[in-house]
Amino acid sequence: MEDLLNKSYKTDVDKKYTVLYVDDEEVNLRVFNRNFGKFYHVLTAIDAFEAQQVLSQNTVDLIMTDQCMPRMNGSDLLLKIVPMYPDIIRMIMTGFSDEEDISEVKKKVGLHRFLKKPWDPETLRKEIDVAFEKKEERLAEKAVAKKPRPAVKSQDTGIDLLESTMSLVETSESKQLKNDINSLVKESKTKKSEFMDGGINYLLSLKDSMLPNQHELKLYTEDAFIVYDKNRVNQNGYWFGECNDQLVIASFFSKTHTREALALNSFVSAMLTEIIYKENCTKSDLILKKLSTRIYVRFLGQKTETTCPLEIAVNVYDKKQDKLTHSAAYHDVFFLNDRNEFKTLAGNQEVMVPGKDIEYDVNTVSGENIKALYIVPVNILEETNEQREDAGALKMLLSEVHKLPFGMQSKMFSDYGYRSVIGLKI
Repeated sequence: MEDLLNKSYKTDVDKKYTVLYVDDEEVNLRVFNRNFGKFYHVLTAIDAFEAQQVLSQNTVDLIMTDQCMPRMNGSDLLLKIVPMYPDIIRMIMTGFSDEEDISEVKKKVGLHRFLKKPWDPETLRKEIDVAFEKKEERLAEKAVAKKPRPAVKSQDTGIDLLESTMSLVETSESKQLKNDINSLVKESKTKKSEFMDGGINYLLSLKDSMLPNQHELKLYTEDAFIVYDKNRVNQNGYWFGECNDQLVIASFFSKTHTREALALNSFVSAMLTEIIYKENCTKSDLILKKLSTRIYVRFLGQKTETTCPLEIAVNVYDKKQDKLTHSAAYHDVFFLNDRNEFKTLAGNQEVMVPGKDIEYDVNTVSGENIKALYIVPVNILEETNEQREDAGALKMLLSEVHKLPFGMQSKMFSDYGYRSVIGLKI
Protein backbone atom coordinates (compact mmCIF):
# COMPACT_ATOMS: atom_id res chain seq x y z
CA MET A 1 0.00 0.00 0.00
CA GLU A 2 2.87 2.36 0.90
CA ASP A 3 4.48 1.73 -2.51
CA LEU A 4 1.19 2.49 -4.17
CA LEU A 5 0.77 5.77 -2.28
CA ASN A 6 4.35 6.84 -3.04
CA LYS A 7 4.07 6.01 -6.75
CA SER A 8 4.51 9.12 -8.93
CA TYR A 9 2.00 9.60 -11.71
CA LYS A 10 2.79 11.18 -15.06
CA THR A 11 0.59 14.24 -15.49
CA ASP A 12 1.80 15.21 -18.98
CA VAL A 13 1.89 13.14 -22.12
CA ASP A 14 5.15 12.78 -24.05
CA LYS A 15 5.56 15.95 -26.07
CA LYS A 16 6.45 14.67 -29.51
CA TYR A 17 5.48 17.70 -31.59
CA THR A 18 6.14 21.45 -31.58
CA VAL A 19 3.28 23.85 -32.31
CA LEU A 20 3.67 27.57 -33.08
CA TYR A 21 0.62 29.75 -32.35
CA VAL A 22 0.54 33.27 -33.83
CA ASP A 23 -1.93 35.89 -32.60
CA ASP A 24 -1.71 39.65 -32.06
CA GLU A 25 -3.62 39.41 -28.77
CA GLU A 26 -1.44 38.36 -25.84
CA VAL A 27 -4.37 36.95 -23.89
CA ASN A 28 -5.04 34.45 -26.69
CA LEU A 29 -1.39 33.36 -26.63
CA ARG A 30 -1.57 32.71 -22.89
CA VAL A 31 -4.85 30.81 -23.19
CA PHE A 32 -3.49 28.64 -26.00
CA ASN A 33 -0.31 27.87 -24.06
CA ARG A 34 -2.27 27.00 -20.94
CA ASN A 35 -4.60 24.63 -22.83
CA PHE A 36 -2.06 22.89 -25.05
CA GLY A 37 1.30 23.27 -23.33
CA LYS A 38 0.81 19.96 -21.55
CA PHE A 39 0.32 18.07 -24.84
CA TYR A 40 2.84 19.74 -27.19
CA HIS A 41 5.89 21.95 -27.12
CA VAL A 42 4.12 25.28 -27.59
CA LEU A 43 5.81 28.36 -29.04
CA THR A 44 4.00 31.66 -29.47
CA ALA A 45 4.47 34.83 -31.53
CA ILE A 46 2.70 38.18 -31.25
CA ASP A 47 2.82 38.88 -34.99
CA ALA A 48 3.93 37.47 -38.35
CA PHE A 49 7.41 38.96 -38.09
CA GLU A 50 8.13 37.41 -34.71
CA ALA A 51 6.74 34.12 -36.07
CA GLN A 52 9.36 34.12 -38.84
CA GLN A 53 12.08 34.66 -36.26
CA VAL A 54 10.76 31.77 -34.14
CA LEU A 55 10.69 29.51 -37.21
CA SER A 56 14.29 30.38 -38.08
CA GLN A 57 15.44 29.27 -34.62
CA ASN A 58 13.25 26.21 -33.96
CA THR A 59 11.96 23.08 -35.66
CA VAL A 60 8.19 23.52 -35.84
CA ASP A 61 5.76 20.77 -36.86
CA LEU A 62 2.55 22.84 -37.02
CA ILE A 63 1.80 26.55 -37.29
CA MET A 64 -1.59 27.93 -36.33
CA THR A 65 -2.04 31.61 -37.12
CA ASP A 66 -4.73 34.17 -36.60
CA GLN A 67 -5.84 35.69 -39.92
CA CYS A 68 -6.50 39.31 -38.93
CA MET A 69 -3.20 40.80 -37.71
CA PRO A 70 -1.63 44.22 -38.36
CA ARG A 71 1.19 44.69 -40.93
CA MET A 72 1.00 41.10 -42.22
CA ASN A 73 -2.06 38.84 -41.94
CA GLY A 74 -2.09 35.07 -41.50
CA SER A 75 -2.57 34.33 -45.20
CA ASP A 76 0.45 36.41 -46.20
CA LEU A 77 2.51 34.83 -43.44
CA LEU A 78 1.82 31.33 -44.76
CA LEU A 79 2.51 32.38 -48.35
CA LYS A 80 5.87 33.72 -47.17
CA ILE A 81 7.04 30.82 -44.99
CA VAL A 82 5.77 27.72 -46.77
CA PRO A 83 8.42 27.90 -49.54
CA MET A 84 11.06 27.74 -46.76
CA TYR A 85 9.21 25.17 -44.60
CA PRO A 86 7.20 23.03 -47.07
CA ASP A 87 6.53 20.17 -44.60
CA ILE A 88 5.02 22.32 -41.86
CA ILE A 89 1.33 21.69 -41.06
CA ARG A 90 -0.57 24.96 -41.51
CA MET A 91 -3.85 26.14 -40.03
CA ILE A 92 -5.58 29.53 -40.08
CA MET A 93 -7.99 30.74 -37.44
CA THR A 94 -10.26 33.77 -37.79
CA GLY A 95 -13.36 35.34 -36.37
CA PHE A 96 -14.20 36.99 -39.67
CA SER A 97 -14.97 35.93 -43.21
CA ASP A 98 -11.80 36.09 -45.29
CA GLU A 99 -12.75 33.55 -47.92
CA GLU A 100 -10.83 35.27 -50.74
CA ASP A 101 -7.54 35.40 -48.84
CA ILE A 102 -8.02 31.88 -47.47
CA SER A 103 -8.73 30.46 -50.92
CA GLU A 104 -5.55 32.13 -52.22
CA VAL A 105 -3.53 30.30 -49.56
CA LYS A 106 -5.24 27.00 -50.39
CA LYS A 107 -4.45 27.46 -54.08
CA LYS A 108 -0.82 28.60 -53.69
CA VAL A 109 0.59 26.60 -50.76
CA GLY A 110 -2.20 24.40 -49.42
CA LEU A 111 -3.99 24.64 -46.10
CA HIS A 112 -4.70 21.78 -43.70
CA ARG A 113 -7.54 23.44 -41.78
CA PHE A 114 -9.47 26.72 -41.72
CA LEU A 115 -10.96 27.22 -38.25
CA LYS A 116 -13.38 29.77 -36.86
CA LYS A 117 -13.07 31.63 -33.57
CA PRO A 118 -13.87 31.18 -30.77
CA TRP A 119 -12.28 27.74 -30.53
CA ASP A 120 -13.10 24.95 -28.14
CA PRO A 121 -9.93 23.39 -26.58
CA GLU A 122 -11.13 19.79 -26.85
CA THR A 123 -12.30 20.14 -30.47
CA LEU A 124 -9.16 22.01 -31.45
CA ARG A 125 -6.91 19.36 -29.91
CA LYS A 126 -8.69 16.68 -31.95
CA GLU A 127 -8.07 18.73 -35.13
CA ILE A 128 -4.37 19.05 -34.29
CA ASP A 129 -4.00 15.35 -33.45
CA VAL A 130 -5.74 14.34 -36.68
CA ALA A 131 -3.32 16.55 -38.63
CA PHE A 132 -0.33 14.90 -36.93
CA GLU A 133 -1.75 11.41 -37.55
CA LYS A 134 -2.15 12.16 -41.26
CA LYS A 135 1.40 13.48 -41.41
CA GLU A 136 2.71 10.29 -39.77
CA GLU A 137 0.76 8.20 -42.29
CA ARG A 138 2.29 10.14 -45.20
CA LEU A 139 5.78 9.71 -43.76
CA ALA A 140 5.19 5.99 -43.30
CA GLU A 141 4.01 5.65 -46.90
CA LYS A 142 7.09 7.47 -48.15
CA ALA A 143 9.34 5.27 -46.04
CA VAL A 144 7.78 2.13 -47.51
CA ALA A 145 8.10 3.50 -51.04
CA LYS A 146 11.78 4.28 -50.49
CA LYS A 147 12.58 0.99 -48.72
CA PRO A 148 15.37 -0.77 -50.65
CA ARG A 149 15.00 -4.26 -52.01
CA PRO A 150 16.18 -6.95 -49.58
CA ALA A 151 18.93 -8.14 -51.94
CA VAL A 152 20.59 -4.71 -51.93
CA LYS A 153 22.65 -4.32 -48.80
CA SER A 154 24.63 -1.17 -49.59
CA GLN A 155 26.05 0.94 -52.36
CA ASP A 156 29.03 -1.40 -52.41
CA THR A 157 27.09 -4.68 -52.66
CA GLY A 158 29.23 -5.79 -55.60
CA ILE A 159 32.35 -5.38 -53.47
CA ASP A 160 30.75 -7.34 -50.61
CA LEU A 161 29.86 -10.19 -52.98
CA LEU A 162 33.36 -10.17 -54.48
CA GLU A 163 34.92 -10.29 -51.01
CA SER A 164 32.73 -13.21 -49.90
CA THR A 165 33.57 -15.13 -53.08
CA MET A 166 37.29 -14.40 -52.89
CA SER A 167 37.45 -15.55 -49.30
CA LEU A 168 36.84 -19.07 -50.63
CA VAL A 169 39.71 -18.91 -53.15
CA GLU A 170 42.04 -16.35 -51.57
CA THR A 171 45.28 -15.93 -53.50
CA SER A 172 47.86 -13.17 -53.76
CA GLU A 173 46.33 -12.13 -57.14
CA SER A 174 42.83 -11.99 -55.67
CA LYS A 175 44.04 -9.93 -52.74
CA GLN A 176 45.64 -7.45 -55.10
CA LEU A 177 42.49 -7.27 -57.23
CA LYS A 178 40.36 -6.63 -54.17
CA ASN A 179 42.69 -3.85 -53.02
CA ASP A 180 42.64 -2.29 -56.49
CA ILE A 181 38.84 -2.33 -56.63
CA ASN A 182 38.52 -0.84 -53.14
CA SER A 183 40.96 1.92 -54.14
CA LEU A 184 38.87 2.69 -57.23
CA VAL A 185 35.67 2.87 -55.14
CA LYS A 186 37.32 5.19 -52.62
CA GLU A 187 38.69 7.39 -55.41
CA SER A 188 35.29 7.63 -57.11
CA LYS A 189 33.68 8.81 -53.86
CA THR A 190 36.39 11.43 -53.43
CA LYS A 191 35.94 12.58 -57.02
CA LYS A 192 32.19 12.87 -56.46
CA SER A 193 32.76 15.09 -53.42
CA GLU A 194 35.24 17.22 -55.34
CA PHE A 195 32.75 17.50 -58.19
CA MET A 196 30.00 18.69 -55.83
CA ASP A 197 32.31 21.30 -54.27
CA GLY A 198 33.52 22.28 -57.72
CA GLY A 199 29.92 22.77 -58.84
CA ILE A 200 29.26 25.28 -56.07
CA ASN A 201 32.56 27.02 -56.79
CA TYR A 202 31.60 27.28 -60.45
CA LEU A 203 28.19 28.77 -59.60
CA LEU A 204 29.86 31.20 -57.20
CA SER A 205 32.30 32.30 -59.91
CA LEU A 206 29.46 32.71 -62.40
CA LYS A 207 27.36 34.77 -59.99
CA ASP A 208 30.27 36.98 -58.89
CA SER A 209 31.40 37.55 -62.46
CA MET A 210 28.00 39.10 -63.25
CA LEU A 211 28.20 41.61 -60.39
CA PRO A 212 29.07 45.12 -61.68
CA ASN A 213 31.76 46.93 -59.70
CA GLN A 214 31.88 50.11 -57.66
CA HIS A 215 33.81 52.03 -60.32
CA GLU A 216 31.00 51.44 -62.83
CA LEU A 217 28.35 52.67 -60.38
CA LYS A 218 30.28 55.91 -59.85
CA LEU A 219 29.96 56.61 -63.57
CA TYR A 220 26.20 56.94 -63.14
CA THR A 221 25.98 58.93 -59.92
CA GLU A 222 27.72 61.64 -57.90
CA ASP A 223 29.36 59.22 -55.47
CA ALA A 224 28.77 55.62 -54.43
CA PHE A 225 30.13 52.60 -52.60
CA ILE A 226 29.42 48.87 -52.68
CA VAL A 227 30.03 46.47 -49.81
CA TYR A 228 29.83 42.84 -50.90
CA ASP A 229 31.46 39.86 -49.16
CA LYS A 230 32.96 37.40 -51.66
CA ASN A 231 34.99 35.51 -49.06
CA ARG A 232 32.12 33.11 -48.27
CA VAL A 233 28.93 31.96 -49.93
CA ASN A 234 26.77 35.05 -50.31
CA GLN A 235 23.22 34.52 -51.56
CA ASN A 236 22.70 38.25 -51.99
CA GLY A 237 23.11 39.96 -55.33
CA TYR A 238 22.74 43.33 -56.98
CA TRP A 239 22.44 44.87 -60.44
CA PHE A 240 22.55 48.38 -61.86
CA GLY A 241 22.48 50.08 -65.22
CA GLU A 242 21.26 53.19 -67.04
CA CYS A 243 18.71 53.38 -69.84
CA ASN A 244 17.28 56.63 -71.29
CA ASP A 245 18.55 58.73 -68.37
CA GLN A 246 16.99 56.27 -65.90
CA LEU A 247 19.41 54.77 -63.37
CA VAL A 248 18.09 51.37 -62.25
CA ILE A 249 19.53 49.71 -59.13
CA ALA A 250 18.31 46.34 -57.90
CA SER A 251 19.25 44.44 -54.75
CA PHE A 252 18.07 40.89 -54.11
CA PHE A 253 18.41 37.83 -51.88
CA SER A 254 17.55 34.29 -53.03
CA LYS A 255 16.02 32.59 -49.99
CA THR A 256 16.44 28.98 -51.05
CA HIS A 257 19.06 26.21 -51.08
CA THR A 258 22.62 27.40 -51.73
CA ARG A 259 23.16 25.78 -55.13
CA GLU A 260 19.74 26.89 -56.42
CA ALA A 261 20.22 30.39 -54.99
CA LEU A 262 23.55 30.90 -56.74
CA ALA A 263 22.07 29.81 -60.07
CA LEU A 264 18.99 31.97 -59.54
CA ASN A 265 21.08 35.05 -58.76
CA SER A 266 22.92 34.69 -62.08
CA PHE A 267 19.58 34.26 -63.87
CA VAL A 268 18.14 37.37 -62.17
CA SER A 269 21.12 39.45 -63.31
CA ALA A 270 20.71 38.22 -66.88
CA MET A 271 16.96 38.86 -66.90
CA LEU A 272 17.31 42.39 -65.49
CA THR A 273 19.73 43.16 -68.31
CA GLU A 274 17.20 41.81 -70.81
CA ILE A 275 14.18 43.59 -69.30
CA ILE A 276 15.83 46.99 -68.96
CA TYR A 277 18.12 47.20 -71.98
CA LYS A 278 16.28 45.06 -74.52
CA GLU A 279 12.74 46.05 -73.59
CA ASN A 280 13.53 49.57 -72.30
CA CYS A 281 11.43 48.88 -69.21
CA THR A 282 12.26 51.32 -66.39
CA LYS A 283 9.11 51.19 -64.25
CA SER A 284 10.01 49.67 -60.90
CA ASP A 285 6.78 47.69 -60.38
CA LEU A 286 6.67 46.43 -63.97
CA ILE A 287 10.30 45.26 -63.75
CA LEU A 288 9.35 43.09 -60.77
CA LYS A 289 6.33 41.63 -62.57
CA LYS A 290 8.33 40.77 -65.67
CA LEU A 291 11.11 39.25 -63.58
CA SER A 292 8.67 37.10 -61.61
CA THR A 293 7.16 35.74 -64.84
CA ARG A 294 10.56 34.95 -66.36
CA ILE A 295 11.76 33.08 -63.28
CA TYR A 296 8.56 31.03 -63.26
CA VAL A 297 8.52 30.25 -66.98
CA ARG A 298 12.18 30.04 -67.91
CA PHE A 299 14.09 29.21 -64.71
CA LEU A 300 11.57 26.95 -62.98
CA GLY A 301 9.91 25.71 -66.17
CA GLN A 302 6.45 26.33 -64.60
CA LYS A 303 7.09 23.61 -62.00
CA THR A 304 4.33 24.37 -59.52
CA GLU A 305 5.89 22.09 -56.90
CA THR A 306 9.07 24.20 -56.87
CA THR A 307 9.37 27.74 -55.58
CA CYS A 308 12.33 30.10 -55.45
CA PRO A 309 11.33 32.90 -53.07
CA LEU A 310 13.12 36.16 -53.79
CA GLU A 311 13.51 39.27 -51.62
CA ILE A 312 14.17 42.14 -54.01
CA ALA A 313 14.10 45.93 -54.31
CA VAL A 314 14.14 47.86 -57.58
CA ASN A 315 14.98 51.58 -57.47
CA VAL A 316 14.72 53.83 -60.53
CA TYR A 317 16.18 57.34 -60.49
CA ASP A 318 14.90 59.59 -63.26
CA LYS A 319 17.69 62.11 -63.89
CA LYS A 320 15.57 64.46 -65.99
CA GLN A 321 12.69 64.67 -63.53
CA ASP A 322 14.99 64.29 -60.50
CA LYS A 323 12.82 61.69 -58.76
CA LEU A 324 13.29 58.21 -57.34
CA THR A 325 10.72 55.40 -57.57
CA HIS A 326 10.96 52.26 -55.48
CA SER A 327 9.12 48.92 -55.58
CA ALA A 328 10.06 45.86 -53.58
CA ALA A 329 9.20 42.43 -52.24
CA TYR A 330 10.23 42.28 -48.57
CA HIS A 331 13.20 44.61 -49.12
CA ASP A 332 13.18 48.21 -47.84
CA VAL A 333 15.68 50.98 -48.61
CA PHE A 334 16.71 53.95 -46.48
CA PHE A 335 17.53 57.55 -47.32
CA LEU A 336 18.85 60.65 -45.59
CA ASN A 337 16.56 63.59 -46.32
CA ASP A 338 17.35 67.31 -46.54
CA ARG A 339 16.70 67.65 -42.77
CA ASN A 340 19.27 64.93 -41.95
CA GLU A 341 16.50 62.49 -40.99
CA PHE A 342 16.61 58.86 -42.03
CA LYS A 343 13.47 57.64 -43.74
CA THR A 344 12.38 54.23 -44.98
CA LEU A 345 10.95 53.38 -48.38
CA ALA A 346 8.91 50.26 -47.62
CA GLY A 347 7.89 47.85 -50.36
CA ASN A 348 5.42 44.96 -50.24
CA GLN A 349 5.86 43.00 -47.03
CA GLU A 350 5.99 39.57 -48.67
CA VAL A 351 8.61 37.83 -50.74
CA MET A 352 8.32 37.41 -54.48
CA VAL A 353 6.97 33.93 -55.26
CA PRO A 354 7.66 33.47 -59.00
CA GLY A 355 4.47 33.11 -61.01
CA LYS A 356 2.26 34.66 -58.35
CA ASP A 357 0.36 37.69 -59.64
CA ILE A 358 1.16 40.57 -57.26
CA GLU A 359 0.52 44.31 -57.54
CA TYR A 360 3.69 45.96 -56.28
CA ASP A 361 3.55 49.27 -54.43
CA VAL A 362 5.33 52.23 -56.01
CA ASN A 363 6.96 54.84 -53.74
CA THR A 364 8.12 58.12 -55.28
CA VAL A 365 10.49 60.65 -53.68
CA SER A 366 11.88 63.86 -55.13
CA GLY A 367 15.63 63.75 -55.64
CA GLU A 368 15.87 67.11 -53.84
CA ASN A 369 14.85 65.35 -50.63
CA ILE A 370 17.49 62.60 -50.88
CA LYS A 371 21.01 63.44 -49.71
CA ALA A 372 22.10 59.79 -49.64
CA LEU A 373 20.43 56.44 -50.41
CA TYR A 374 21.31 53.17 -48.64
CA ILE A 375 20.18 49.77 -49.92
CA VAL A 376 20.40 47.09 -47.21
CA PRO A 377 18.52 43.75 -47.62
CA VAL A 378 16.38 42.46 -44.75
CA ASN A 379 18.43 39.26 -44.39
CA ILE A 380 21.55 41.40 -43.85
CA LEU A 381 19.74 43.37 -41.14
CA GLU A 382 18.71 40.11 -39.46
CA GLU A 383 22.12 38.43 -39.47
CA THR A 384 23.94 41.61 -38.44
CA ASN A 385 21.51 42.66 -35.70
CA GLU A 386 20.92 39.40 -33.81
CA GLN A 387 18.06 38.13 -35.98
CA ARG A 388 16.06 41.36 -35.59
CA GLU A 389 14.68 42.63 -38.86
CA ASP A 390 13.86 46.12 -37.57
CA ALA A 391 16.06 48.92 -38.86
CA GLY A 392 16.68 50.61 -35.50
CA ALA A 393 20.31 49.48 -35.18
CA LEU A 394 21.00 50.34 -38.82
CA LYS A 395 19.59 53.85 -38.47
CA MET A 396 21.73 54.44 -35.39
CA LEU A 397 24.77 53.39 -37.40
CA LEU A 398 23.74 55.55 -40.36
CA SER A 399 23.25 58.59 -38.12
CA GLU A 400 27.00 58.50 -37.46
CA VAL A 401 28.27 56.98 -40.69
CA HIS A 402 26.68 59.54 -43.03
CA LYS A 403 28.97 62.26 -41.64
CA LEU A 404 31.99 60.49 -43.13
CA PRO A 405 33.20 60.35 -46.75
CA PHE A 406 31.71 57.44 -48.71
CA GLY A 407 35.03 55.59 -48.77
CA MET A 408 35.13 55.51 -44.97
CA GLN A 409 31.44 54.64 -44.79
CA SER A 410 32.13 51.53 -46.85
CA LYS A 411 34.86 50.43 -44.44
CA MET A 412 32.63 50.95 -41.40
CA PHE A 413 29.87 48.81 -42.87
CA SER A 414 32.42 46.07 -43.55
CA ASP A 415 33.84 46.35 -40.02
CA TYR A 416 30.35 45.99 -38.55
CA GLY A 417 29.79 42.78 -40.52
CA TYR A 418 27.36 43.98 -43.19
CA ARG A 419 27.84 41.64 -46.19
CA SER A 420 25.78 43.47 -48.82
CA VAL A 421 25.20 47.24 -48.84
CA ILE A 422 24.97 49.85 -51.59
CA GLY A 423 25.25 53.55 -50.79
CA LEU A 424 24.97 56.40 -53.29
CA LYS A 425 24.39 60.10 -53.73
CA ILE A 426 22.06 61.15 -56.54
